[in-house]
Amino acid sequence: MNSIHPTAQIHSTAQLGADVAVGPFSVIESGAVVGDHVKIGTSVIIHSGTVLGAHCEVSHGAAIGGDPQIMGFDRDIPSRVEIGEKSVLREYVTVNRSGVENGVTRLGANCMLMAYAHVAHDCVLEDRVILVNGVGLSGHIVIGEGAFVSGLTGVHQFVRIGKFAMIGGVTAITQDILPFSLVEGRPPRLVGINSVGLRRNQFPPKTRSALKQAVKILKQQDLNTGQAVEAMKAQIDSGEEISYLIDFINHSKRGITK
Repeated sequence: MNSIHPTAQIHSTAQLGADVAVGPFSVIESGAVVGDHVKIGTSVIIHSGTVLGAHCEVSHGAAIGGDPQIMGFDRDIPSRVEIGEKSVLREYVTVNRSGVENGVTRLGANCMLMAYAHVAHDCVLEDRVILVNGVGLSGHIVIGEGAFVSGLTGVHQFVRIGKFAMIGGVTAITQDILPFSLVEGRPPRLVGINSVGLRRNQFPPKTRSALKQAVKILKQQDLNTGQAVEAMKAQIDSGEEISYLIDFINHSKRGITK
């Protein structure tokens, strides 16, 4: 049975699953889709075109699916936000819908966005991404599975953050962040691999050692990025993670953080 507070406003065309809870003064607009067992706190707004997967939690003051913050944006353009199951959006999180006709801003499953985090239009966050308090993502950012972005970090539009990367707090990111890496500082620099994250996600010692060697090669000042990639191919046994790392570098359009 759903638990809807009498002060909540739910449009007649909104779709609510089973066992949904909606707190006081929250609004669910037309056409929004809310999955089973979702918990929506107080004073939340779920805008038209938003899809919330099962078992999501949305805390006080969050605004999900609002217009992209683009000067002169045509509000009649249809687009949406899709959020995977079991994701948690804490107090005052904002996620903007796509700025492209029929486009999608997408969060995967089991993501956690802490208080005041902002996800702009056309971002894609894969499963298990964590954004700590006050992180700001500009438009068209792609973040890989299991990445961790620490508090008060800002990320430039079109940046890619590789899977299982970790970014330290109060950092301004303007170039791509390598998968499996640890980046911190002002300006940001490549410190090494995300050792703690890789261990927690049960990457074997052999893989961690290969990634550590790859990062060491990339940090060599006498090698440019292309030369470092060739050195990795020559010196490191190719595995799934090393192949992914090299492919990530080769497809970088903004350059990588080193």
